[in-house]
Amino acid sequence: MESSPSSTGRPPSQLQGAQAPLLMLRSPSPRANLSMDDDTFKLLKAAYAGDVPQFKKLAKRLQKAGKSMAEVVVGMEAPLHRGYRPLHYAALHGKVEMCKFLIKDLKFEVDTTEAFGATPLMLAIQYRRSAVGRLLLGHGADPNKASSNGSTPLHMAASLDNCEGAELLLSKGAYVDPMREQKTPLFLACQCGNYRMMELLLRHQADPNAAVLLAHTPLKAATSAHSLKGVELLIKPNSAVLSAHTHTPLKAATYAHSLKGVELLIKAGADVNAGHPLTALMLAAIAGYTDCIKCLLKAGADANIPDNIGTVPVEIAAIQGCQECVEILFPVTTPLARVADWSIGGITQHAKLTRSNPQDHLLQEDGKPDFEADGDAAFSERDYARALTLYTKALETDPDNSTLYAKMSLCSLHTGDKGKALDDAGTYKGMQPNLSKSCYAQGAALILVKEYDRACEALMSGLHLDFGSKPTDIAYR
Repeated sequence: MESSPSSTGRPPSQLQGAQAPLLMLRSPSPRANLSMDDDTFKLLKAAYAGDVPQFKKLAKRLQKAGKSMAEVVVGMEAPLHRGYRPLHYAALHGKVEMCKFLIKDLKFEVDTTEAFGATPLMLAIQYRRSAVGRLLLGHGADPNKASSNGSTPLHMAASLDNCEGAELLLSKGAYVDPMREQKTPLFLACQCGNYRMMELLLRHQADPNAAVLLAHTPLKAATSAHSLKGVELLIKPNSAVLSAHTHTPLKAATYAHSLKGVELLIKAGADVNAGHPLTALMLAAIAGYTDCIKCLLKAGADANIPDNIGTVPVEIAAIQGCQECVEILFPVTTPLARVADWSIGGITQHAKLTRSNPQDHLLQEDGKPDFEADGDAAFSERDYARALTLYTKALETDPDNSTLYAKMSLCSLHTGDKGKALDDAGTYKGMQPNLSKSCYAQGAALILVKEYDRACEALMSGLHLDFGSKPTDIAYR
């Protein structure tokens, strides 16, 4: 007994369900505007049922009406179901003897097509009619004949995880890497998470790095991963989320959260860093798949490859609120200048600001968030870490604001980050060499790192510039 059709996924050729033809053939509808008489309609029904005697009987009746067998069957179409012919019906319902009769006795074209170019072999693969598939291939059916949208029988088998059908096709010369809408069977198998099919195709030398260009974006990935925070972030203005991305089988397997598939593809030689600007690691970070992240990093995935708007995986993980992913990615990520406090807590704080709404901030006259004012408020509350993050955020939109560097240096002094305090003070002095407070900030930072000679030099420069200040005021500063 043949197995029933799989209920998982829609076949690539978009064929209708197994019951649709049966419902159509139960009785001719007077409203269908049929071009065939009832006997011809019954002939199609007999083909679907696999009733060879009935088919012969009806065919003879039509012959008596002055039609030859060839005239009866050649060009016969079912007007209610995409132009299916008798061989299509017999194939999809697994009627081997009927298929044999139509091909051998009536000389039916084995690769006859319906309205969308699907062959009887495609239907046999879709509905897992292995015996019919073997018969058709044995009588010359083309295993590589594609439908109008480019689907081959192997695409069909891969998307439905029909390993028996795929093995049969490959044994009869099916090409392992045909493209359908820029997708290979391996890509479809990865996309559906069909591990056994991936294994089979790779065993037959399918290319694990066959790249396809899809209009698939970080926004789509976040939506598919049910990440509301990610969607909210990405739909902000100027997020550049509409560009197409290069996809690979590895990315498809990661997207489907198929850890076995990811491991299998890596073993087969998949490039773990392919697909810029949306790598497999970035997809795993968007979805919060910690197991895939670990697997990819172990295989050499680069955590510093950004997406098309410059965001790296650890930031995405933080924005998604996946703390475990952040902890995994942080040690292998190069410090980012835009993250003031380079720590797991600092990245988390940075992510909160990134995904926050404008109404959560003080606003400038143009309606944009005033991060500097927010930083000043945080500083006055002695929340120096948050103030530092806000000042750093303000620099993204106002990089020439030298005051921000002075404020950041003071925050770093308060939080004990001597190196950053010194760097920011140096930057500030470089931008404003004639302001005494830049000298004081640099001097304070130098004292912290015990570079007293340079500190004295910086503070003395401040004394010479700030003629109006009293020594006590300077000392207090």
